Amino acid sequence: MKKVVVERPRWGSRARNRKFGARLKYVSNHDYEDQPKKALGFESYAGFSKELTDVLNPLRRFLRSRLGRPWDKVYSELCAGLDRRKVTGLHIFQHLESMVARSCHFGTDGALYSILYGERQVRGFYVHPRTGLLCEAQDESRQKRKLRQLEAEEITRLHPGGNIGYQKHEGIWYRVALQRIWVNSWDPTTRPLVRDLFLKTDVRLGWGENWVAVEKKQCNRRELAEVRALLEIRKRKIRKM
Repeated sequence: MKKVVVERPRWGSRARNRKFGARLKYVSNHDYEDQPKKALGFESYAGFSKELTDVLNPLRRFLRSRLGRPWDKVYSELCAGLDRRKVTGLHIFQHLESMVARSCHFGTDGALYSILYGERQVRGFYVHPRTGLLCEAQDESRQKRKLRQLEAEEITRLHPGGNIGYQKHEGIWYRVALQRIWVNSWDPTTRPLVRDLFLKTDVRLGWGENWVAVEKKQCNRRELAEVRALLEIRKRKIRKM
């Protein structure tokens, strides 16, 4: 594994490559003493550091061939074949730290997130948080990710049209009478204040169209059925996007 992952000389090294190295033919009667000892501009790279040139596809193929197996056994197999005390072996294990997400958990939206580098959705190889098996997450398109987020979004307001709507507060749905108020002022200090029936405090309206609840009552069974129907319609529209 270490020979195929780090198969080329270190970048920045002047060591001859065994695969592609060549010897220049000696030309007799050539005045080599007048030739520059170093190539022009070499001094500008005086602080150049060496780096390992990595070919990571073999490591990815190895991990894919072990999908569905317990991660502990896969890791033990790598430990048995690689020496972490050597630079090449340690380098491969460093790649594993960023290539395989091990600290994972399921979010409220059902997606898998990793806490290793912040709260980000898992991409690529990961260890299943429940089974401990090595898995691979397929890349999700931006459109699918947006649709999944829309489906997981908690809806607290529904406005089917007219002056009647539904609003959810502290887990309870209410039927509300709405009043349309248009605000033209860009200055927040001059925008009107209205009483929020749920928060029981005055709130300042935003610019543009505002629908303000002026009356409320807890939904009965028929109205709750209408709320469920509206939520189902919204879900079907999202799936057709």
